[in-house]
Amino acid sequence: MYKHILIPIDGSDMSTDAARRALELAKIHGARATVLYVLTDSAVAAGLGKSTRDEAARTEMAQGFLRPIGALARQAGVEAECFYVESDSPADEIVETARKRGCDLIHMASHARRGVVELLLGSVTADVLKRTSVPVLVVR
Repeated sequence: MYKHILIPIDGSDMSTDAARRALELAKIHGARATVLYVLTDSAVAAGLGKSTRDEAARTEMAQGFLRPIGALARQAGVEAECFYVESDSPADEIVETARKRGCDLIHMASHARRGVVELLLGSVTADVLKRTSVPVLVVR
């Protein structure tokens, strides 16, 4: 049924568990996977730039979240591309990646934030659901 599953991760245990489940689904369907980590801008003031050292640390952090998911994909025998992008809008990147790469399912975790926390932080999952025409499987 599914041929190409987008698996956005955020480095949390919940997201890693959702990725594991997505890879199981990919294996069942013989689908390939694209694993995406969106590296959001740090608290560096606009216009000041980023040092090379900070950039290297951010890259290592992103790769540190992606490596274990890539290993899980290999163990499951699922073809997977793991990559990261830098953006201030994870939801936009998820929706755009799904569109550009022809994904037919987005499989992602929801932290189920409620009330003031959701109001202040927003919900990436809710934003993705509002903006995409690709089916989204939300794991809690």
